[in-house]
Amino acid sequence: MLARSRAFPTIGLILLGGLSDTRKRFPLHASAGIAYTNLKSETYSETSIFTGDNPIGTIDGVPVSDNYRSPFAVIRKYRGVLDQAGYDVSKLGFRSENRGIVSGSSDSGAAAFGASLEAISKTSLDLQELENDLRVISESVGRSLHGGLTVTEVVNGVPVTDQLAGPDAFSGYTIVAGRFNHKRKPSDAIHTNIVKSPEYEKRIESANRKAKLLRELVDDRDWDGVFELAKEDTDEYHRIIESVGVRIIEDDMRKFIRMLRELSREVWCPYIVTGGPNVFVITHRDDANFIAEKSIDYGASPVILKVTGGPITFSP
Repeated sequence: MLARSRAFPTIGLILLGGLSDTRKRFPLHASAGIAYTNLKSETYSETSIFTGDNPIGTIDGVPVSDNYRSPFAVIRKYRGVLDQAGYDVSKLGFRSENRGIVSGSSDSGAAAFGASLEAISKTSLDLQELENDLRVISESVGRSLHGGLTVTEVVNGVPVTDQLAGPDAFSGYTIVAGRFNHKRKPSDAIHTNIVKSPEYEKRIESANRKAKLLRELVDDRDWDGVFELAKEDTDEYHRIIESVGVRIIEDDMRKFIRMLRELSREVWCPYIVTGGPNVFVITHRDDANFIAEKSIDYGASPVILKVTGGPITFSP
């Protein structure tokens, strides 16, 4: 083993839908997200890079095909740097394992791989360039690579991610992940179909406008406002993707959301639904257990989460 790194999964706040380049996985509009883990920091992806005569790549024990979206392709792109570090890229393999992840494992797996790749390169890589190379693995990898609250905006056709706030800003908040028993829809189904909506041009404008508003909310330290903006975006996003035949929010999830809307008159509880069968409810810390108990009544299996930071690299 040459390097071992741990990175944390993410939840979208301004949700991504639509790619300008399907090979590079570059987005068509701004997006935002947060990195999370459970209260004991036991939710993460851990990715190791190793050397051997017949190296393979695995995710949770399953071999990964060597194609343009594989980490092997990223290794080859850094052949020059790795040659200088003394490695034969044809002998490098990787192993990635996910622990307790509710959603966003591709982000964390890609970020952990990137952190290990930088470690073995024995030099500081350009973070923006590395992030955009890692997009072939996960189009929203920047969220995990930076940690905390991030925004990704498209500048002259190139995605650029900034961390707007670290995890300490959210110490008074928890996230209750209401996990429902449905199969996750492939992200490509969203990216391919959402662009067919007559509203898509307006969606691009809306997402870009919200990214600017998000920066203002952070400048004002209006953390409640950040999550209220995310709820607004969830409602808009799912209305659009459902209009083009992609349904993420199933009936039991929808009933839970209706309850949350009614409950919001008494308890602050904005919700987020990304591309999986989970309803993430943002709460002030004292209300987390109450929301978790409510989610059980609607058939969810709750997990309490917190906002966390970027990757951690360990010695082999």
